[in-house]
Amino acid sequence: MQRCWQHGRRILAELQDISDVNAAERLAGMKVWVPVEEVDVDDDEYLWQDLIGCEVYQADGGLLGSVTALEEYGAQDILTVQSPADAAQPGEWMLPFIEEVVADVDIDAKRITVNLPEGMDACFTPRF
Repeated sequence: MQRCWQHGRRILAELQDISDVNAAERLAGMKVWVPVEEVDVDDDEYLWQDLIGCEVYQADGGLLGSVTALEEYGAQDILTVQSPADAAQPGEWMLPFIEEVVADVDIDAKRITVNLPEGMDACFTPRF
């Protein structure tokens, strides 16, 4: 890959030996894999794979659970957080990955701290 950039909701890529539209069209729908070492991540950005498995704590120290997935729904990315096995109410949180909710991410410690505003309990789905 020579370079890539975001264009609206798409990622555009310039690939070695692909020099015209006809050659590029033959690749439509194919996946492009980039070694993780070559991905530049700013201080306020995270690779999804690095967030999976992080423990999620409320700002007051209470454990919500661990990140099992991330989803993209357009407006913002969503952290899917599975409550701990010993939780009084087992279930799953779907938390928006936005500054108002996510207070801190420490990839090295595999820890995410969140502030749950009033009404955020609607983002919890109990599992019985």
